[in-house]
Amino acid sequence: MATTTTTDARDDDASFTARGERRDATSDAADAAESSASAESSASADAGATTSTPPVNEFRARYDRVRDDACAVSSIEIRGNERTRASVIERELARAYEARTLDGIKDALFAANARLYEYGIFKDVAIVIDADHEGGRLDGGDVPGAKVVVSVEEKDAFHFKVGTYVSKRGEGEAEATFGLRNPLGYGEKFEVELIKGQNSSSTYSAAWEQPKLYGSDVNLDARAFQSVECFKKLSSFDVTSRGIRVGVAGDGPGTVDYEIAWRDVQDPTRMASREVRRQLGHSLKSAVTHTYVSDRLDRQVRPTSGYLWKIRSELAGIGFMDNALAAKFVKSEVSAHVVETLDASRGITASASGRFGVLFPWGKSGNDGDSRTCIADRFFLGGVGCLRQFENNGVGPSDARRGTKKTAAAEESPGAKTPSSAEDGEPSLTRDALGGDFVWSATAALQMDIPGEKFEAMREAGIHFHAFATAGTLLPLAALSGAPKDAIKVVRDATRASLGVGIVWPLPIGQIEMNYGKVVRAGTNDRVSDGFQVGIAAHVSM
Repeated sequence: MATTTTTDARDDDASFTARGERRDATSDAADAAESSASAESSASADAGATTSTPPVNEFRARYDRVRDDACAVSSIEIRGNERTRASVIERELARAYEARTLDGIKDALFAANARLYEYGIFKDVAIVIDADHEGGRLDGGDVPGAKVVVSVEEKDAFHFKVGTYVSKRGEGEAEATFGLRNPLGYGEKFEVELIKGQNSSSTYSAAWEQPKLYGSDVNLDARAFQSVECFKKLSSFDVTSRGIRVGVAGDGPGTVDYEIAWRDVQDPTRMASREVRRQLGHSLKSAVTHTYVSDRLDRQVRPTSGYLWKIRSELAGIGFMDNALAAKFVKSEVSAHVVETLDASRGITASASGRFGVLFPWGKSGNDGDSRTCIADRFFLGGVGCLRQFENNGVGPSDARRGTKKTAAAEESPGAKTPSSAEDGEPSLTRDALGGDFVWSATAALQMDIPGEKFEAMREAGIHFHAFATAGTLLPLAALSGAPKDAIKVVRDATRASLGVGIVWPLPIGQIEMNYGKVVRAGTNDRVSDGFQVGIAAHVSM
């Protein structure tokens, strides 16, 4: 009986088992090619045959003696592809035809197996190699042939998903997504997404995703959307956008997106400040965005080692340089996060993170020909996710909302929270956060597991203590227009800082924190939250 090799195509290293009688290690490559590369990592004996499995190291040694012997793929058979076109699978296996050794075939099939899983349309992919007794030898009879059998199990055509999330604005959202998977047989996906926020935010989109575009490593994502982003609680405006976004991503960490959207900034409160009212109206956004991410964290939820950094650059105004309604700007943001374990036995880790961003307007925008940036494109700072002990978007430039008696009274005590005045329909805040064109923030923190046997369940859930120090600055670009020495002084004088301790519950959707801290430095009109602060953030500076 011939020897059979079985490998797990989803592992980095092959694991080997054998079946049948032991044979001399000098058996020819035709028998050695009677092997299997299976995603199931298991080999079954023929019906009625007696099975004996030699030790793994013994079989591995026998395999190593013939791995470089001549062998070539003579045929490929595909099974189980009810919707998927055979050409899609054959394209990913094409490199196996180029291999001329048993080991080369194995490596090519491992790579093909991984690429097929990347389509996201298969539950399982099993690839088996056998000696091709019918096809005989190739290349004039010098190279024994091998037959490859690919068995796939496809995922369901229809998929549906619902969930709750936290947006980058700190707003709770409910999401429903449904669509078709691989309807035409090329690995494509069609999805409809519905998102509704707890305030007035909403997103409706229809997307078409095409992986491995024309056999390349490029994945295409095209979507039409309508979204409403609600900032009325903190800044007295909403942004309605309708447009198209097209994104491409290769096998590397970078992505490129193009978006063209018609935007409408409105004041649903009728109490917006003068600066916000200057921003109201329509604008056209035509922008190219490049995002590069390098993620070396050991895990996403409560990492213990590694680093992550991200660069996002955006150029707006593409193709509409002479259009007064087109937004024209260059925006770049860099963020980084590093974690190191100090004491693994007690779960003590140290982390540091930082963020730096700039927004430059160019050309003339708006009916008045002003070169100011749009409030919908600016940076904001403050909140559990970026600068603790300050309220959401509570740092940086702001402007008083339209005057009322309560507004005037609150202005006499700047830097403090304003009591809600929902009884007469007035907004609870007296100033609109305007955002800024220049931002930086930094956080240093220590994390520690909660000690004690009673809290074992909390430790398993990732709940832990932390102590933190944060600092940051948010400014309009006009504030930095002077000499470099003057700009440095402005940034230093505008720096905010806070210290504190708390309990953290990290979740896949975000991080829930209950902190007690103190604002060390704040601006006159900042909204601070000294003492206890509870919040959840999707994007956290740990």
